[in-house]
Amino acid sequence: MNKTDKEFLAKKRPKKQHDVHIKDYELVISHYKNLITKGKNVTDAYLNMGFTYLDKEDYEEALKCFLKLLEFEPETPEAFNNVGYVYEKMDMFDSAKKNYEKALELNAHNIEAVINIGHILELQGDYHGAVNQYKKAIEMDRQNDSPRFCLAVLYDQHDMYDEAIDQYSEIIRLYPKHTKALYNMGRINFQLGNYSASLKQFQNVLQLDPDNADVWNNMGLIHEAKNDYPEAVAAYRKSLVLNPFHEDTNLNLANIQFLIYQTSPDSIKINDIIRRLHFVHSLNPHNQKVEKLLSRIEKTV
Repeated sequence: MNKTDKEFLAKKRPKKQHDVHIKDYELVISHYKNLITKGKNVTDAYLNMGFTYLDKEDYEEALKCFLKLLEFEPETPEAFNNVGYVYEKMDMFDSAKKNYEKALELNAHNIEAVINIGHILELQGDYHGAVNQYKKAIEMDRQNDSPRFCLAVLYDQHDMYDEAIDQYSEIIRLYPKHTKALYNMGRINFQLGNYSASLKQFQNVLQLDPDNADVWNNMGLIHEAKNDYPEAVAAYRKSLVLNPFHEDTNLNLANIQFLIYQTSPDSIKINDIIRRLHFVHSLNPHNQKVEKLLSRIEKTV
C-alpha cells in the first residue's frame, strides 16, 4: 500500500474524528483537563483529549482517555471502536479486534466495526477473512466508499487488477470526483500497459487536483514509456516545482536526462545529472537505483 492510500484509509476509516490538528497540544490538553476537573462536558473532554493525544501519536495517553470514556458510555459502539483504534495503532491487533467485536455485539449494523475488523484481519495476513469483511460492509451500505476502497486496495496489493478495477470503477460511478480511485485506476492501467487509459485517468485527477506532484510524476512515466521525452521532462519538472523533494521524480528526471545525454551529449550537462543524483542520495542514502545510475554514468563519461 502506498503512502497516499494509507493516508486516505486512515482518514476515511470511520471514527468520530474531531478537528484536533492544533500544534500547541499541551495548551489544548490543559484545556480539556481543566474541564474535567470542573466537571464540565466531561465525556466530550475525554473524547477530544483522546483524539488530541492520537494526533500527537501519544497512544498510551489516548488509550487512557478512551478507556475512561468507556466507563461513561459502556453501551456505545463508538467508544469501543475508538479503544480498538488506539490498540490498532499500538500494533496490539488482538485487543483491537476484541473491541471492534464488542462494538458489533452492541450494534450488529455498525459498519465502522465491520470495516475495522477487516483491516485487522488484513494486517494479520488473513486475506480471505478481510475480503469477506469488506464485502459484508459493502452490502450494509452500498453508497459508502470506504469499504469498497479498502477492498479495491487489498485486491490491488495482491495484483488482482481486474477485481481492483471493478471496485475502483464502481467508486468512480458513485463519486466521479473520487481522486484516489481515479489515481489508482491510472496507476493500474499504466502497469498493464494501457497508456491512453492511464493518461486519461491522471488527467481527470489533475482537473480536480492540479497541484498533485505524484500525478505529474506518473504523467512523466507515461510519456517516457511512449518515448515522448520532451513531454516526460516537462511533466517531471512540473512535479518538482510542486515538490522539489519528490524522490522518485528527481530520480526519473535524472534517468531520462541521462538517456538524452547518451544520444545528444551537448544538450545536457552531465554534472547537473550527477548533482541531482547526489541530492536524491541525500534524501535516501539507501536508494540503490541512484547508485546504479551513478555507476552507469561513471562508465560512460
